[in-house]
Amino acid sequence: MADKRELRVQKRPEFVRFLDAISKINEAAIVNVQAEPGQLSCLVSSIDNTLILSAELNHVDVNFSGTNNIPDIKKLVRAIDSISTKDISLIVNSNNYEYKGDKMKFKYHLYEDGLIVKPSINIEKVKSFKFDISFQITKDILQAIIKGSTFATETNKVYLFTEDGSLKAELTDRARHNTDAFCLDLGEVDFELKPLPLNLDNLKLLSTIDRVINVGVNTDYGVCVFDIEATDIKLKYIITSLTQ
Repeated sequence: MADKRELRVQKRPEFVRFLDAISKINEAAIVNVQAEPGQLSCLVSSIDNTLILSAELNHVDVNFSGTNNIPDIKKLVRAIDSISTKDISLIVNSNNYEYKGDKMKFKYHLYEDGLIVKPSINIEKVKSFKFDISFQITKDILQAIIKGSTFATETNKVYLFTEDGSLKAELTDRARHNTDAFCLDLGEVDFELKPLPLNLDNLKLLSTIDRVINVGVNTDYGVCVFDIEATDIKLKYIITSLTQ
């Protein structure tokens, strides 16, 4: 009889963070499991495909490689978050995750292959992009931009651009007349950036991340990449610019 497949995570909060980040983009996702180097990874996109997330959770102890098709990630997060121990072990059956603890048990069913569609993007190509502009952004800056949206209520666009040697973020809609505008100075920079419109909702997803975010801009493709790295988690948000 073959050994049972197990997925063991020593830091349950990190596992929850990994899944929670994915669930904010899409409710269902394909999680890739790799025994070597002990990693979970996922590529997921928003409904309008303007945002793609490449997520990795490292230092996971697994004795198999394959894919797990998770139909409702938030539901799985609620189950895992109810476990009191810091480390957890899930038995991975053919169509479910099974947890057997001292005080609680649960069984969470997975989808068969083919029911969840993986985003049609070559993530390795994105990782190989040369970014002609790079800078850092903080949670406080993102929250200030979002707070400005309570004034500029007629738009869901935020324009990143430089002016007089400073990086600016402006909430407005330059494609429409008589639209209110709210502009923030994000500090002095040594590069020039023409107005790059992004979907504000996509930036809102990053505003809860309590870390410095590294931003890379490829002006040829009109793509922004927001990188967040912790000890065990790597999150790469790929945001495509909107039309003016």
